[in-house]
Amino acid sequence: MRPVLHIARGAMSLCFGATMLAACAAPPSALDPSAPMLQSSAGSRVQSSSGDLLYAGFKLNLEVYSFPGGTYQRTLKTAGSVNGLCSDSKGNVFVDEAQSDAGYVYEYAHGGTAPVATLSVPKPNVPIACSTDPTTGNLAITMENSASFVPSVGIYAKAAGTPKVYSLGELGADPQGGYDEHGNLFVTSGGNVGAELPAGKATFEKITLSKTIGGVGHVQWDGTYFALQSFDASRHQGEYLYEEIFRVQISGAAGKIVQAIAFRGWPERDPGQCWIAAGSIVGTPFSELLFWAYPAGGKVQKTIRPQRQVKAVTISAGG
Repeated sequence: MRPVLHIARGAMSLCFGATMLAACAAPPSALDPSAPMLQSSAGSRVQSSSGDLLYAGFKLNLEVYSFPGGTYQRTLKTAGSVNGLCSDSKGNVFVDEAQSDAGYVYEYAHGGTAPVATLSVPKPNVPIACSTDPTTGNLAITMENSASFVPSVGIYAKAAGTPKVYSLGELGADPQGGYDEHGNLFVTSGGNVGAELPAGKATFEKITLSKTIGGVGHVQWDGTYFALQSFDASRHQGEYLYEEIFRVQISGAAGKIVQAIAFRGWPERDPGQCWIAAGSIVGTPFSELLFWAYPAGGKVQKTIRPQRQVKAVTISAGG
């Protein structure tokens, strides 16, 4: 069970305001010079003929299904444990992996069978989740220091090179982030606090949520609001906790929760990370892929039962 709010040990203060830019952006010396730079590979860029694809991440594998049909397509081997998945408007898929010595983000073309690029995550950070900016093509990776658990965000310009790193020390562990359609980046770990990097700005600004929620398992723009996968913190000591989607509208420094959507059959004990697309939301509790209508919620509409425990999911557009 995720706690109401993980407090990062040894956390640094969250950087606010233009005057704190130097404190927010990690200098080049803070990045591990021994970590590999962007590497191209001979991965397949062949497009799938099956339209949209659903990618499900496991410990050492990706399984690919048709979407929304759910027909199994293939299994792809990964070098490490998949912590998070995301995709961009072109159907490129980004895989956050934690390995024994470091963290990496692998990019796959839609329907491709091997990575086309590799991004290094600054040591000693572990990648948690990712999101792509539809206005710039930038890639944001939320991270956590493997020793101190201090959260941060690394932004890769055009999803390439080395990232600009921002400390988000006043947030908790397991930070989650998502871009909206205008290029604003919102990051939170739960509780009643988050941080936003407005489009075109150089520093994060503190956002106070109108309600205290549980630890957040995923953040995504749903076309109207930021959708936060979490649970009702007021029931944290209850025997049965289930995931909800809290739809958040940000205005200035305030994040107003305008709706909480309930889902049957999505327990908090092992919720995984979800994905919203085409009027559906796919959740990943335990070893299942469950489909619900979105934003209606309610009962499960479809179930896929992979052979492995699911960690994260994304839906890649077929163009």
